Amino acid sequence: MFWYIVVATLPGGIIGFILDKYAEELLTKPLIIAIALIIMGVILYLIDKNAKKQTDYKDMTFKQTFIIGLSQALAFIPGVSRSGITMTTGRALGVKREAVAKYSFMLSAPIVLAATVFKLKDFIEYFLVADMTGMIAFAMGVIMSFIVGMIVIKFLLDYLKKGSFKVFAIYRIIVGIVVIGIYFMR
Repeated sequence: MFWYIVVATLPGGIIGFILDKYAEELLTKPLIIAIALIIMGVILYLIDKNAKKQTDYKDMTFKQTFIIGLSQALAFIPGVSRSGITMTTGRALGVKREAVAKYSFMLSAPIVLAATVFKLKDFIEYFLVADMTGMIAFAMGVIMSFIVGMIVIKFLLDYLKKGSFKVFAIYRIIVGIVVIGIYFMR
């Protein structure tokens, strides 16, 4: 699985790196984000509802893992989450909910590491000008994020053994509608 993750990360990382500036400049409009939230919520719901639960984590093929990894490149569109698109793609390929969630979390590690390395210069600049209080606050934030992240991942994996992605699809649709409502009320 390690090599599957390495190979699956490459196309998404390359496409994301190339399109990052494009997305930052053109796709950050509230309506685009809201529409992406709604569309991906509907797609997640429909695919999850109709997917055949057949492939377990240990039985995922190279083709499945590669396509799931490639799909994360769509996360350059604001409102399309990386984990959401990878889980939706995995479900469309017949991977069990818990298995695709586990793979999606593992697939995020190289992306997060690459993003950290890419932004390392900003971290170093911050630490050169930060006082001790700022450094401690930053370190506490990283530690708490890690702890909360592990708790949430454990909860989600336990939930997905029996539950569906329906609640996440509904959440995305509601948030998208709220953003559209706020946008037009202004």
